Amino acid sequence: MGQSHSQSQTHISVLPNEVVVSILQHLPPQEIKSAVLVCKSLREMGEKPRFWTWAVVTVNTKDDLQKLKRPRLQMVQEIDVTQGSHGGTGVQCNWIKEEGLADLFQVIGEIPTVKRIRGLEFCKGIQDIEPDLVVGVLNSLEELKLCYGFAEEDGEEDEEEDDEEDEEEDEEKEQEMEQEMQMKLSTEQLELLFTAVAEKTNLKFLQVSGQDMLKDMDKTDETDEVDEMDQMDEMDTISPELFAAAVSNVEEVILKEHFKEDITSEQFEALYAIIA
Repeated sequence: MGQSHSQSQTHISVLPNEVVVSILQHLPPQEIKSAVLVCKSLREMGEKPRFWTWAVVTVNTKDDLQKLKRPRLQMVQEIDVTQGSHGGTGVQCNWIKEEGLADLFQVIGEIPTVKRIRGLEFCKGIQDIEPDLVVGVLNSLEELKLCYGFAEEDGEEDEEEDDEEDEEEDEEKEQEMEQEMQMKLSTEQLELLFTAVAEKTNLKFLQVSGQDMLKDMDKTDETDEVDEMDQMDEMDTISPELFAAAVSNVEEVILKEHFKEDITSEQFEALYAIIA
């Protein structure tokens, strides 16, 4: 007489929490999203921030800031404020670039794990934000484009001819480069940032350009040459020694001059003395 064999199934809820956490740690993002929908116990464990560090949070409107207050996103590493083409009215899409930067920085200041902010260089109003908050956020990033003015791309035409396969990517870059970069820090913000970077920083990539145009040159009387010169060379407010110490503390640096006053010869000489 044959014997029947039945297989018993063990519900995941009876497994030790350590085992469930280990399983969740090995799941890809899409599977994590599905796992938290299975049952209450999985949702509670799956909501832990450590399982959502891969998420890129898109912030286009003021309401989007609420995403960054969700418990699961308290260890997020990347935020996107580029406002590509993901719906929303023109007014909504321009909120972060025109007036919402201060609110964004307030929220990011409470999430020290943020390493990248896509499109930050195209947002206005950073000068109006409290300097310590600005420095705290910027110095915790891994990538920072400290640029003001229209972006340039060297050798763009040659690249397009030599690499037709990347044509769509090149078009996206061209659209981005047509925008004017708005990262113009105040004198106090610059000094505090470079001081912080010189001491200790998370920055691995830094691009600096156009920082001489921090004050409104359009409002300067053309005949008032003295005042005009006073409005130039904001980077010169940073001592050559401080400039060199900060720049040399970052792994990869691009110093691109939009104007001849961007970076002084003394600052370059101090930098060369360190890296020579």
